Amino acid sequence: MQKGIFECKWRAKEKIWEKAELIRTKHWPQGTLPVNMEHIVEFELDLHVEPKRGLRSDADIFAGLRRDMTGIVVDYNCYMNTKFSNLMRFAFAHELGHFFIHKKIFANIGFASTDEWKDFMGEVPESEYRSCEWQANEFAGRLLVPRHILKSEIEKLNKMIRESNLADYTSKDPDAVLLRISPALCRIFGVSEEVIEKRLEREKLWPPDGIE
Repeated sequence: MQKGIFECKWRAKEKIWEKAELIRTKHWPQGTLPVNMEHIVEFELDLHVEPKRGLRSDADIFAGLRRDMTGIVVDYNCYMNTKFSNLMRFAFAHELGHFFIHKKIFANIGFASTDEWKDFMGEVPESEYRSCEWQANEFAGRLLVPRHILKSEIEKLNKMIRESNLADYTSKDPDAVLLRISPALCRIFGVSEEVIEKRLEREKLWPPDGIE
C-alpha cells in the first residue's frame, strides 16, 4: 500500500454529531423513528443497494461502500432476514458515515473482490483503521439516535422510576436498571442494546441524575 493512502484525519466527536444531525434533518425531515436508512440511501442519496452472498462469511463485514462510491454492498443473508433489521440499519448508517466523512480516503481504495478487500485491510495501520471506524460509528449512532429524543425518553423513564420508588435502586445499580429498560429504547430507535448503551454513555444521559 502506498504511504499515506489510508490516513484518518482527527475529528472531534461534536463535529461528527453535527454532521449526522445535518444529514438526518436534510434527508429524513419527517423525523419519525426508526430512521428509514434504505429510503435515505436509495431515494435521497441515489445509492444502489447491492446484496451479495457470502460477504459476511468471506470478508467478515455486513456492508461496504462500492469503490466507485455509487452504492453499498450488503450481505445477502442478513439483508433478506428481518432478524437482522436493526443490525442492517446501523450498517447502512455506518457506511454513510464513511461516505460523508471519509470520501477522500475511500476514493483511493481500489478493490474488486473480497480477497482484495482483505488483502488491503491487512495492510492498513490499526490506529488509522480504528479511528476511521470509531468516527463512522459515532456518525451512525447520532444519526439513528437523536439526542433530544433519547433525552426525552430517559426523562419519561426517570419519572416512572421515581413514581415507583426505585430511585435508590437506580443510583446503587444503574447498569442493572438500564438492562431492564434498554429493550424498550431499542424498539423506539430500531437499534441494538449495545448502540443504546453507547449513546447513553457518549451523551452522558445515564444514570438519570446525569441529565443536563
